[in-house]
Amino acid sequence: MIFIINHAKLLLCCTLAIAFFLFIHIPQVRNIEDVDHFIIKGDIDAQFYQEFKSVFNNDEFFIIAFSADKTSFAPSLKILQNITDDLEKIEEIREVKSLTNIDDTIGSEDLFTVRKFIEEIPDNIDALDLIRKQAINNPLYRNNFISDDGKALAVIVSAHSRPDDDYYRHRLMEQTQKILEKYNHQVDHFYLAGKTVTDTAMSNYMEKDVSLLLPLSYLLIALCLYYFYRNLRLVILGVVNISFCLGSVMGFMGIAGITQNSVTSIVLPLIMALSLCDTVHLFSHMTGQVLVEEPNKYAALSKVLKQIIWPCFMTSLTTAIGFLSLLVSNIPPIREFAIIASVGMGLEFLFSFFLLPPLILFMNPKKLYADYHAISFVAKFLDIASWCVLKHKTTIIMISATVFVISCIMSLQIKAETNIFDFFKKNSRIRSDLQFVESELAGVESFDISLKSNEIDAFKIPDNLKLIEKIQNYAQSIQGVDDTLSFTDFIKDMNQSFHNENPEEYRIPNSRKLISQYLLLYDSDDIEDFVNSSYNHARISIRISEHYSPRQQMIFEKLGDFIDRIDHHDVDIRITGRTLQDLNIIKDIFSGQMKSIVLAVGIIWLVLFALFRSFRMGFVSIIPNIFPIVLNFGVMGAFGIPLNTATALISAVAIGISVDDTIHFLLEFKKQKRTQKPIFDVLNNVIHQKGRAIFSSSLILSIGFGVLTLSSFMPTVHFGLLCACIMICAVLADIFLLPAILLCL
Repeated sequence: MIFIINHAKLLLCCTLAIAFFLFIHIPQVRNIEDVDHFIIKGDIDAQFYQEFKSVFNNDEFFIIAFSADKTSFAPSLKILQNITDDLEKIEEIREVKSLTNIDDTIGSEDLFTVRKFIEEIPDNIDALDLIRKQAINNPLYRNNFISDDGKALAVIVSAHSRPDDDYYRHRLMEQTQKILEKYNHQVDHFYLAGKTVTDTAMSNYMEKDVSLLLPLSYLLIALCLYYFYRNLRLVILGVVNISFCLGSVMGFMGIAGITQNSVTSIVLPLIMALSLCDTVHLFSHMTGQVLVEEPNKYAALSKVLKQIIWPCFMTSLTTAIGFLSLLVSNIPPIREFAIIASVGMGLEFLFSFFLLPPLILFMNPKKLYADYHAISFVAKFLDIASWCVLKHKTTIIMISATVFVISCIMSLQIKAETNIFDFFKKNSRIRSDLQFVESELAGVESFDISLKSNEIDAFKIPDNLKLIEKIQNYAQSIQGVDDTLSFTDFIKDMNQSFHNENPEEYRIPNSRKLISQYLLLYDSDDIEDFVNSSYNHARISIRISEHYSPRQQMIFEKLGDFIDRIDHHDVDIRITGRTLQDLNIIKDIFSGQMKSIVLAVGIIWLVLFALFRSFRMGFVSIIPNIFPIVLNFGVMGAFGIPLNTATALISAVAIGISVDDTIHFLLEFKKQKRTQKPIFDVLNNVIHQKGRAIFSSSLILSIGFGVLTLSSFMPTVHFGLLCACIMICAVLADIFLLPAILLCL
């Protein structure tokens, strides 16, 4: 404390220099619009998927669909053709397919040719009706480019794989929207769905959240400070501290190359709230009584710092430990969150005790030090709390134990879920578009089955093609699977055309020589996405409309069991795809959640044990902090809030933050206990002396987290809501449950 006071100007210059160095790196912070950023590093399935995509190109696609009434089929086809032609000119698009540019095999006896399915849009109603029926009856087109009732048409747009281009999808979607705008007056509505659409929407919503939530957080926190302290100077000091913490954290993100995504964007409002915790304790101890006892402003501030700097250091340390426990996760954004948040706690402590004190010394102490206990409802609340603890300690413990047990039971209902569409609110356009596309066409979720043989031309052998067909037929029988497509479908189509379009010949020929002949006649690159040039690596593409993880897992398990039971013919078969990566993320979320809780609780307990030098006090300090976390899981289970990449952060965040007030309370309790006063008087004094700062900081944290409920992302909304709930429960546990336990002991 003496060092801080004696070297205030030097410390001010040093902290300003550190802040300036970090601030200049803020422009380097990048937004990520790719959910593949969440893929687990080192995952064997993820590595195989990358190798698979290098053979069969990037499998990312999105769908543009619109209604096509039977009576206006010709105009609808012309719109489809114009959109397709315009999209093909966009450099960012890898491939565009629709009924107006796809290839078709036209056959006669012992011959077929490849040409466009629609070479020219006819005006004749009968010819149009024939085109419509042919498209619906062709398995290669139905549910992909046209609905089974012909009332919806679609364009399938395939994207490049450009992981290093952060704004690639954004540019692609901007150009796509510009093209569609030209035809808005001709179509009721264009429905867009798919990974590219979803990722871009997430990025846009994230930018919108930041522009809305940060100013709102500033406003609400400033209002709270003014309400509690009724002093504009303290409000300005608090806002300055927030700004330095926030800017420095963003600068660190730029230096470390940590991107802003749907998980790490939560850090900014979080840091804003946390940066005020130590500030609130500092302001709460700057009372008029201190200035009476120490008229000199240097001595007065020294006395205040002596009271709070050690508890605040310990609270910053334990909060950082809570954040760092998330490093056990293998999901990159969660690990990045852990790093940013823990560094943020270090910066918060730095600015609170090396920037604020020098600034305070520059001001007139009589304008800062005052008694703020006149806020009636806080004083009344603490009076009631003290009375309840002294009179009804057993009842408080029994009620808490009952709530704890009920929460444990309800927590068993929690499910892990990575359904990306649940990230958006139910009334959002992206969800209504998805509903239309998947009700009329095949689903936009996809995965693949890789089939690989060591033998060249293995997939010209009829038995291997029939193996593919067998897997496809079984996959089609599973509920939730909408469509499958493979090299086999093209071979069957060729065989039908070769036999004068006889529907009975839509099958795999039994002659390898005939299959080779078909491939020589087939003059189209459509099959390149389903078999490699050596014909020893094939792919089955499966589209599903099931987005809920447990049901997706069921589909994978059924397919896996079926593949294990059949004869592979020396073909290596493996399920792959982005959906499989999502399911792996769920498994890591579950395991990472348990590991982070155990690690955080264990390390924090050791710190508290060392701090209080008492096993019993260390044990007591953990109880009021476990209580809010268990209650959080109970609320999640009761209200069906899933465990995902955002809500998985809550337990580590909660235990790191909620332990702060416990440390402040118990250190003051330990200090006053040395006075040999009766335990009732000691607890009453601690509740009133520490209760106001605890209540104030918890309320500000609750408001800071509550701002997140205005987010466009449901996981962020749940994160904010649950964290605000935890903060309220934590302050109740520290004011009611902790003193009741101390009394019983």
